[in-house]
Amino acid sequence: MKMFHRFRRKKAEPPIIPTITETLPQSPHQQQTEGFPLPLDIHRNATTISNLSSYAIAADQAQGDNVEARRRERSIERHSDPLGLNVIYAPEGGVPAVDIILVHGLGGTSQKTWSRNRDAQYFWPQKWLPSEPGFEQARVLSFGYNAHFASSGRENILNIADFAKDLLFGMKYSLDRASRELAVGEAPIIFVAHSMGGLVVKKAFILGQNDNQYQKMMESTTAILFLSTPHRGTNLAELLNRILAVSLFNHSAKSYIAELKQNSPALQDINEQFRNIAPRLHIFSFFETHQTAVGPKKMMVLEKDSSILGYPDEVSKPLDADHHDVCKYSSPQDPNYVSVRNALGSILRRVSKADTITHASVANLADMSSIKALLAVSNSPEDDYEFFRSRRMPGSCEWILQRPTFLSWLKDDSNDMRIIRLYGVPGCGKSILSAYLIELLQDMGHSCQFFFFRFGDSAKKTVNSLLRSLAYQIAAQVPELRAQMQQLADDAARLEKAESRVIWQKVFVSRLYRLRLRKPLYWIIDALDECESPQLLLRLILSTTSTQVPLRIVFTGRNTDTLSTAFQRSETSALIDHIAADDTKDDLEMYVAQEVRYMRGDQYFKTQVIQSVCAMAKGNFLWVHLVLKEILRCHTEAAIKQALEELPVELLQLYHRMEATLSRTSRPADRGLSKIILTWVVCSQRALTLEELSEALKPEFLHVLDLRLTISQICGNFVVVDNKSRVEMVHQTARDYLVKTPDLEHSVTPCYGHQDLFMKCISNLSSLIRKRNERPMTKPLLDYAATSWPYHLAHCVVSLDHSVLLALARFFQSPQLFAWINLLASTDHLRILVDASQSVITYLGKKSKIDAESSPLNHRLQEKETVELWAVDLVKIVGKFGAQLVKYPGSIYTLIPTFCPATTMISQQYGRKKGSDSIAVTGFASQQWDDCLSKFSVGRNCQPLRITCMDRHFVILTSNGTLRLFDTITNQPWQKIDHGQRVLCFKFSASYEKCVTYGLRETKIWLVKQKRHLHSIANPTNAKALDVAFSSDESALISCSDDKVIRRCLLDSRNPEWVVVDGDKGFDGGDGSTYNSPRRVAFNPAGTEVAIAFRGFPLLVWDVEAAEVLGRCERDSDRNRSKQDLYSEVGPVCWNPVTGHVLGVYKDGCIFKWHPLDSCSQEIRTVESGIQCCPDGALFVTSNNDGMLKVWNFQHLTVVYQLSCHSPVIDVTLSANGRRVYDLRGSFCNVWEPNALIRMAEADEKFSETSSTTAGSIQLSIASEGSSELSEPLTALAVAPRTSRYCSGDGNGVVRIGGTNTEAVRQIFQGFMPVERIFWSHNEDYLATTDLGGRLMVRSGELAGNAGLAASYSLLFEAKTGNGLRQILFSCSAEYLLIVTVSFIELWSLKTRTMISTRPNTSPPSRWISHPMDGDLLVQCCFTNIRVFQWSNLAEIICLQLEDSPYQVDLEQKAKSDPPRRHSTTFPMSPDENQEAVDEVFVSSTGSHLILQMSSPSAQRQRTLTYLVVDADGLATTSVSTATTVIAKELPRTITRNIARVVGFATKSPRRPSYGQLSETELELGDALVFLDHDDWVCSIIFRDPLPRDTKVSRHFFLPQDWLNTDSLRLADLSKDGRFYCPKNGEVAVVTNWLQNEFVE
Repeated sequence: MKMFHRFRRKKAEPPIIPTITETLPQSPHQQQTEGFPLPLDIHRNATTISNLSSYAIAADQAQGDNVEARRRERSIERHSDPLGLNVIYAPEGGVPAVDIILVHGLGGTSQKTWSRNRDAQYFWPQKWLPSEPGFEQARVLSFGYNAHFASSGRENILNIADFAKDLLFGMKYSLDRASRELAVGEAPIIFVAHSMGGLVVKKAFILGQNDNQYQKMMESTTAILFLSTPHRGTNLAELLNRILAVSLFNHSAKSYIAELKQNSPALQDINEQFRNIAPRLHIFSFFETHQTAVGPKKMMVLEKDSSILGYPDEVSKPLDADHHDVCKYSSPQDPNYVSVRNALGSILRRVSKADTITHASVANLADMSSIKALLAVSNSPEDDYEFFRSRRMPGSCEWILQRPTFLSWLKDDSNDMRIIRLYGVPGCGKSILSAYLIELLQDMGHSCQFFFFRFGDSAKKTVNSLLRSLAYQIAAQVPELRAQMQQLADDAARLEKAESRVIWQKVFVSRLYRLRLRKPLYWIIDALDECESPQLLLRLILSTTSTQVPLRIVFTGRNTDTLSTAFQRSETSALIDHIAADDTKDDLEMYVAQEVRYMRGDQYFKTQVIQSVCAMAKGNFLWVHLVLKEILRCHTEAAIKQALEELPVELLQLYHRMEATLSRTSRPADRGLSKIILTWVVCSQRALTLEELSEALKPEFLHVLDLRLTISQICGNFVVVDNKSRVEMVHQTARDYLVKTPDLEHSVTPCYGHQDLFMKCISNLSSLIRKRNERPMTKPLLDYAATSWPYHLAHCVVSLDHSVLLALARFFQSPQLFAWINLLASTDHLRILVDASQSVITYLGKKSKIDAESSPLNHRLQEKETVELWAVDLVKIVGKFGAQLVKYPGSIYTLIPTFCPATTMISQQYGRKKGSDSIAVTGFASQQWDDCLSKFSVGRNCQPLRITCMDRHFVILTSNGTLRLFDTITNQPWQKIDHGQRVLCFKFSASYEKCVTYGLRETKIWLVKQKRHLHSIANPTNAKALDVAFSSDESALISCSDDKVIRRCLLDSRNPEWVVVDGDKGFDGGDGSTYNSPRRVAFNPAGTEVAIAFRGFPLLVWDVEAAEVLGRCERDSDRNRSKQDLYSEVGPVCWNPVTGHVLGVYKDGCIFKWHPLDSCSQEIRTVESGIQCCPDGALFVTSNNDGMLKVWNFQHLTVVYQLSCHSPVIDVTLSANGRRVYDLRGSFCNVWEPNALIRMAEADEKFSETSSTTAGSIQLSIASEGSSELSEPLTALAVAPRTSRYCSGDGNGVVRIGGTNTEAVRQIFQGFMPVERIFWSHNEDYLATTDLGGRLMVRSGELAGNAGLAASYSLLFEAKTGNGLRQILFSCSAEYLLIVTVSFIELWSLKTRTMISTRPNTSPPSRWISHPMDGDLLVQCCFTNIRVFQWSNLAEIICLQLEDSPYQVDLEQKAKSDPPRRHSTTFPMSPDENQEAVDEVFVSSTGSHLILQMSSPSAQRQRTLTYLVVDADGLATTSVSTATTVIAKELPRTITRNIARVVGFATKSPRRPSYGQLSETELELGDALVFLDHDDWVCSIIFRDPLPRDTKVSRHFFLPQDWLNTDSLRLADLSKDGRFYCPKNGEVAVVTNWLQNEFVE
């Protein structure tokens, strides 16, 4: 074959062909990237020719052999230039600031195209550009592709699109010389394209925008430099293809050359699509000015009109060169090179100044990740900004710069807030003006944040969304706020569903407004009229005008009466200027002239059209846009004139004409398609992309060839597709017209539209059917369908038709359900489950009312019951399993159904089947969900007094002056704050960084996170503070005492002390009365106002700063009282931290709501005794003496949930997000999480200014009720050594024994004190219990029949151990009993019931076990040694020191690096606190090894745990043994870092005595060391000695949320055969079959 090609090359000369480019096709195809198939099958062609445009026919004939030599030389050059994407220059450090990608043109190569005379010394992208100032961090790449037009052979079918795909592939998958990924797209991208290369780049940009694989990469494209690109083609292309087609040398016509024909369909398509997405790019177009030699002649290859796009922001410039030399330069001083370099430099400077959010440094982006999660920011405001910015014409909107009001606003350097309200009619260009202001402020170097309210996107209509977006932008640009927001992200829960006022208070008031910023912050807020609660937003912003942060705000929107009134009322709070957006005449003329430019006709006629349109427009750009669309469709001057005469001047009339035209001209088949498209665009929860909409049209419309074109043709001008390929209504007014005009052929009825969209979403979820542990299938519409069907269900029509109900029932009973939940968990959208539950309940309520009018036979009761039960389960899944489900989405298939009650739908459909070997859970009497999430003991030696809740923690004050902080997720203790004396009141600062505890004698300030005591302040004598608060800036404390005095303490002073506030007159003088001592006091969150309740006087609110009464709350019934009668006494009071209202309870139990600035209050007759408000202000909770809790909606004063429980309530509070209720009863804390509160917490904008916005969220008139009989929590649990039995004891002294079945649990006796510990003998004949009073009771019993439980346990003997009991241990033979206390060690004989031996206990805390190899011996495991004793007489046999080993802990070094806390009189230490101890000893199932859990003191009252492994063979006590040491190896840190608590050993092999041996076969199975990890998973490792450091940790199951509390985890135990026992609400859960089932995500 090679010989044949050589023969052909010598046989004939190729023809002389005129070309567009200078160079010819480059060398062979690039080497294929390993592992990835190339998208183009491009091969080397054996025939190559030189640049024929440089030679005339006559010259070729004259030169003869020289021509052939030059051809061969250039063929070699082409082969030397690589194909594909290759790095030309890379900056040092490996992280480029920008990527510059060069793309050659027709017949060019990746390097010679850019080199003058093909000389590598003139390869300017490599030789000159990197050394230019500002280009040091720019990476330069060159792309080569096989566009050699003169190749021979069969017709080449490659086209521009193929080259574009090759470019995209190269950007995505190419590697550098070190075989590392290029990572193109992580930095901004600039293309430099010559000739046809510009078309390739444009096509690649279009394709990349619509392909998920490349979309993110193409979003990084910043600019394109076009060098003589034939945007509209060239006449030479057709000539070139004709010559190739008739060539005698087997050349063929090329598809890509045909596409270069002037105004070819391919070019028109590229230009039409590129025009819609190009506006966000910086575009430079350079064009040639010299003729190019083509054969013996010279001609212009490209005219100026073809080289320039004509876009508004395009920069065009001529170059002093022909078509070849526009990309080749003679030196760095070449004027053409300087022009191109300067253009690139300007782009680089823009990139370096670009928006901080989009192009922040890697470090800042890492810092922002936690803030982004806190604020739940998903949509970048940049998209909307770029959308509107791209539509602004150069020179437009500049009229605003002529307004003195705006210039004053812009130049104001004071700290005062300045607001401008820009208003105008719909469609007058307000949003484009907003984009211009943003660009103007950014170019001026100001810190500018912005937000565009959008009517078509539910995520961009709320005040919540605006505040979160502004907060994120400010944090990205202001380092001081970023640091505080990072701390808030560590301490607070996500703010996605937080009430707007809470976000405002936490982020803006408490953090941003405390900063001292020298430069103003500029906020541009567009389309305020499209906000759901504009009055709320104005009230929030104007509520705090005196700050250290200068604010400059622009609001744009329509001039509605509501907004006008709101701004007028606000003018007293801030300087507000009003500017009408009506000076747009010049902008309008520019816009019309730009669009008419492309209209056919002479200039005079175009001028007439411009004047006519502008005269009719009335300043409305939207009207002009729609009218020009109509005009540009006309083909004659007469048609245009007629259109101008007939077009209405009002927008609504224009819509009517558009719809009528659409109905008249569209084909019947297209009308159905257009109606579906309009329905989706009008009713969708957010704007769909073209790809999503295409999927939504299936299967009715399977193959829409060009959906973008179809939309423009069959939907008229009602629908637009933006530069992100999102399909939206052209304007909100257009949507309103189609919705509110029902008689139109294209009108949309929303309720029916939502039903259609709901059915389509449910149908689309069918693709989620898959096998477990597979990733969900990805379809364009899948994400929308999974997250939006609840929204459509809530808004769809409810009728006698059952199609929606049946669809819901089928969905909930199908495998799609779990796949849907898995998908939501994978994308962190579990809140959609709550939305779905609420939508289902709302729909069923409406459905029941409709069905009441029909026959009961048609009510579909079974389907309703199924759907309703699933609505309950969805919420419980989020509440009880949400935290783990987000981390491990696959757990929905295997684990979660197992832990759900048996009567729930999830358990019935997907729970464990009978006979299955999957995990099983038994032990619970109740088979239904309950609202109690957790119950745990606060403390035995103290009484809980108060409880309050923060974001991440809740706090309990106890009677001994201790604040105990607990984690709100796990309910685990976090830390303690010991005041050292009784605490009268306490308060946390708004940032939760500080805490104040006010005691009997002194006040203490604490740094919470650092666990550090900051100040101690002596309290005034003869005065007790009733409440205390921090000032808003946390620099001072405020207190109000029972002596009617308000005091302040400045924390920044050298010696802080309490000082009486100046101007306070003891609250007297307001009404002439002398008030008595306050009974109740409550400060507002800012510490500026205090509510004070007296006996016999009305409640008043005192202004601390002004030292005057702000208002008095007089009860209506007290207004007509006589002078001798006293006012109704007020009990507990609290503040709504959001609205500033005071909530309280009168002594007769009635509750009231009152604002200090109002003269009257609202009152509800009920019987309550306690009250607390939720931190977000939406709810408050009350309690009464009968143990009932009620949760109220604050705005409507209606009960949304009530719980009946027999135990009286000490104190109650709500969680920060309103999902949970915490109460104190007796010595226990209860955590409640009812479904009603979860639904309300997940509702959008649940607390609004207007009743209309809240009416649809929750049915407030119907309270959700619950009741609970709280069982006494278990205080002790012991698992039988040989069988599956267990024994439990509770706080009432009741001892029960049970097995794995609920019905087998029975009470065996009851004492008088809480049970502390329970111990079994090895043969299970004896049972020992101890109680809180130190009484030991030993009982004996016998097994009863097949039940495996003892019929009775009779008391054998009892003894008094005192309060220092450490351990009880039975001997293996059950002959002896060992009692170990802090003071003594006693040995008792069970046969004689007498004490055999006693001795003082002088050892530090240690553990005793029976010898694993000899039942007649027992072992004491101490911190430094192991001692072996005789069971019969406690005679010591041997003492073995723990021998140093490579794995043993260096205790001395540990003590040096982590010094323990020191003893002090203020904070005394317990006797054991500073001692090393052995806490537990775990014996392997084979008895071959011991694991010692050892602890040593460290700082902050923490203890450091260490796990040592001891080989039992080292404990041998034979007569020949002379050992004095035993080796102790530390468990590898790779294992111990995962351990939160070791539970014990289990084995899969048959049971043997603990001191026996297993066969080698059984030993292969190994012992399983079981432990809880820090994520509350039950894990195991197969134990071996030595234990490899890479030992696999197997995860089996996680503990549900309502199992997690300190008491449960402390008592959890394990049987030898692997049964896991865990207490929950007075019962014992038994988990079986888990050890052989490993969870794999």
